[in-house]
Amino acid sequence: MKRLLLSYPLSVNTPVYKDNPPVVIQQQSSIAQGDPYNQFIVSSLNHNGTHIDAPWHFNPQGKKISEIAIDEFIFTHPLVIDIPKSEDELITKADLQPFEHQIAGADLLLIRTGFGKIRSSDPARYANHNPGLSASAAQYLMIFNSLRAIGIDMISAGAANNTDEAVAFHQIILGSGRWQVHSRH
Repeated sequence: MKRLLLSYPLSVNTPVYKDNPPVVIQQQSSIAQGDPYNQFIVSSLNHNGTHIDAPWHFNPQGKKISEIAIDEFIFTHPLVIDIPKSEDELITKADLQPFEHQIAGADLLLIRTGFGKIRSSDPARYANHNPGLSASAAQYLMIFNSLRAIGIDMISAGAANNTDEAVAFHQIILGSGRWQVHSRH
């Protein structure tokens, strides 16, 4: 079985969505300063960096991330699709429809927009002008019973500059009664 790590290291340079507070890493003790060990205090919003949105994020009756067994994050039929998007653009139902037959058999859908390429070179643009998934995309994806998770190569599933669509996408995809989750980088 092939395994892929779909994550970036968390650091003080991690881009943050819109006006979220940055990651803070403060050394609490240091061998170099005479302490017996090195130790750090890490402070971060739970939506900084690579993370998973559990249903409870937008659905008060949904599962919290701690209520989802780790085995449920093992996927045997992942699908990677390319849907190139530029800043502030939305992925719609029409963008996904050409992949219908492939999505129908997938348990994990990874969408590569190409926007992730600027994460290091232009973190402000990456964080504040990301493409996002639309409400129509969420409604369309909900028809696929085998699909359990969605991953994307951008900071959020919701476009930073299209709040209404961002909220609608999350409410639909996380509020359906299934334990849908998605990951973002």
